[in-house]
Formats: sequence, structure tokens, C-alpha cells
Amino acid sequence: MFQSLQRLFDLRPDQGEFAAIDARIRGGVRVGGTNLWVLIFAILIASVGLNVNSTAVIIGAMLISPLMQPILGIGYGAGISDFRLIRSAARSLLIFTALSMLTSTLYFLASPLSQAQSELLARTTPSLWDVLIAFFGGCAAVVAQTRRDESNVLPGAAIATALMPPLCTAGYGLATGNWHYLGGALYLFLINAFFIALATFLFVKLLAFPQHEEADPVLQRRAHVAIVLGVLALAVPSGYLAYSLVRDQLFIASSKQVLQLLEAEPGAIVLTKDVAVRARTIAVTLGGDALAPAVQPQLQAQLRHDGFPQARLTLRHVGNEKVDLAALREQLRRDIYTSTVGELEQRTAKLDALNLQLLKLQEGKSEQAQIIREALAQYPAIKRISVGDGTAVGRADPAPAAVLLVVLESDPVLAESDLARIRAGLAVRLPGSTVQLVQQDGAPPKPAPAPARRKRGA
Repeated sequence: MFQSLQRLFDLRPDQGEFAAIDARIRGGVRVGGTNLWVLIFAILIASVGLNVNSTAVIIGAMLISPLMQPILGIGYGAGISDFRLIRSAARSLLIFTALSMLTSTLYFLASPLSQAQSELLARTTPSLWDVLIAFFGGCAAVVAQTRRDESNVLPGAAIATALMPPLCTAGYGLATGNWHYLGGALYLFLINAFFIALATFLFVKLLAFPQHEEADPVLQRRAHVAIVLGVLALAVPSGYLAYSLVRDQLFIASSKQVLQLLEAEPGAIVLTKDVAVRARTIAVTLGGDALAPAVQPQLQAQLRHDGFPQARLTLRHVGNEKVDLAALREQLRRDIYTSTVGELEQRTAKLDALNLQLLKLQEGKSEQAQIIREALAQYPAIKRISVGDGTAVGRADPAPAAVLLVVLESDPVLAESDLARIRAGLAVRLPGSTVQLVQQDGAPPKPAPAPARRKRGA
């Protein structure tokens, strides 16, 4: 049974040659040329994605980013005790990091959009889950690097570990002077980089890669101690942040349950509610019938049962006779704002779209009039030009196609060379439009011959 499982999970059958793996990892560590240009483009794409809150754009930037390679080089160098490779990879990572932050900072300084979106805020508070994602993503990346054939595992690991967005968020923090964002984003990037390198180191040891010929046992022991200290220094704070995040979520769930119990009380009306997650307080203003004296102790006991003995529940009852008009007005204002702001934004967006379409239509009509005047001036034989929007459908066409129909009435009829020049000019002046040019004889119709007279006696 054990041997069957060992064969099932064996990584050696499709593992590449040690020399090929070594050359592949060392090649990714190199700084300059293509790597730097791709890094700059990836940083700009990720910054735009964070700026406009587009997840798809951020994923695309992570796919093309070369940031993963130097980190794998550091872990690989530690695994085979090649300290020269570690220094080279660390220098490359430092250059990549500095260039990334510089590029993102310049972008956010120039961008007119300064509000932090949800995708950007998600990179400012790292937790223990980020440690796990970085470690397992690094495991997948190093396994992919050691395979004989290329696969899509490495790009997927780059997306999962998200090395690029934290650096862009750090650039946003520098550009806006928000040191909390800067510190949180750099801490997240440090977690990702360290645990990807740690996973690479462990798998290099697991796969028994040959040690470098200049390996020093003293430096190896120092490296192992540094790795242990790094794990503790990064995992412990992130574990505390994860614990705080879980506690906040549990308190939110407990406060929702308390509010639901209050709303279920007969005769009670919840006018306002304010939940302060960090302070662990719940303040509720009630109207209608007064609550029974045992209700508040029961709700406080519910909070203690959920693990929040220090949480405070404050109930304020305005009664049936004395109503807090200011609180009612404020609650009404909030409800009206919440229910109407979405509809107003949708209407504004539709109106802007219609105005844009009208503007484009007017510009198109003006352009068509200018083209008609120029054609009449260049070709005296043209007597009239008619322009209209139409639809063309062929027997073999899958769907109707929009065309711009241009009808020329000329006397005499224009030569085919003139028509070709007119078509070329229309294609340049009206890009994106399918122009159908039709020529008609503009000569006045000849009078019909008079009917022949019948001879007498015929």
C-alpha cells in the first residue's frame, strides 16, 4: 500500500535533467533587456487595473510579470548552497522591486483617479492566509520549473501569489503619502517573496539536487538559521493579523444576530443601528413599545456566548410619545439616499451614453457634408451626391451588415479610375464604415419621340 502511494506521488518520472533545470532557473535571474521592459509594462498594466478596480486587468499583469524568477533563484541557490547565485538573484529582485515601485508611483502621481478601490485595499492588510497562499504557490512553481515539459503551472502560481499588485499598492502609498498602505503592501510582498523562496528551498532539498561544488558547511548552517528566523518574523505577525480578521468577522456575524433578535421583538421598531467592529460596540435606537427588562441582559449574554464578553450593547428607546425627530430624519435620509443613488447613477450613465451617441452622429453628418462639398468641387461632372445609412444582406451572409450608401449622379458618367479614387478617399475619411458607392447617369432624360401620323386611306 505504501509503495503504491509512493509511486503515485513520485515526481521523478517526468523530472527534467539537473543541468537543464539549473540553466532554466539561472536564465530567469538575469536583469536587463526584455525582462526590464516586460516588468515596466506589467507594472503599468497592474497599476491601471488597481486604479480602475479591474480584476481581469490585474490578472493579465501578473501573467506577464517576470518577478517570480529571481525569487525562485534565491530559493534554488539556498537549496544547492550556491551563495553567488543567491546574491545575483537578490540583486535582481531588488532592482525589479525598486523599478516596479518607481513606475507605479509615477503612474499614480499622474493619474486623475486618486480614490483607493477595493482591489487596492485588499493588498494593504496581509494575514496568515497570504502566507499559506505564497507557500503553496511557491511549491507549485518550483515543481513546474523542475519538469521536463513546459506547463501552465508557473503562470497560475504567479496569479495566485500576486507579487505585482502589492508593489503597485506600495507605489500608490508613496504617491498619496499614505504610509499605512505602503507598509502593509510591502509587508505582503515580503511575505510572498520569502515563502515562495522557502517552498523552492524545501523542494530542492526534497528532490535531492546536487550541491554546489563551493558549498560551505558554516554558511549552510547560517542560512538555515536565517530561514528559521525569517519564518518566525513573518509568520507570527501575519498570524496575529489573521486572528484579528477572524475575530472581526465573528463579531459582525454576532452583531447581525443580535439585531435580528431585536427586530423580532413584538412592538419594537429599530430606528437606527451603529456597529463599531474595532471598538466592539453595538448602539441601537428603538421606537414603538418598550422592551421587556430581560431582553437586554439576554442579548448581552448572547454576545458573551459568542466569545465577546467585553462587547457593549447600548439600547436607546424613544417611546411612543416622545420621538427623536432628528434620528428619524437622519434614518429617512439614509434610506432615500441608498434607494435612489443607484438609480440616479444608472440614469446619468444612460444620458451620457446617449449624448455621446448624438455627438458622434452630428460629427458624422458634418464630416459627410464636408466630403460632399469636396467631391463636387473636384469633379464638375458630378451633379448630385446622396448619402444615407443602409443595410446590406447577401444570400451567403450570416447577418445583415450596416453600410453607408453614397449615390453619385454625374453627366457624363465618371471613369472607373475616378470612382476608385473616390472610394479610396472615402475609406480614409470614414474609417470603420463600409461604404457602398453607386453611380447613376445624371443626364436629363431625352424626350420621347412623337407618335407617327397615320396616312389617310390607310
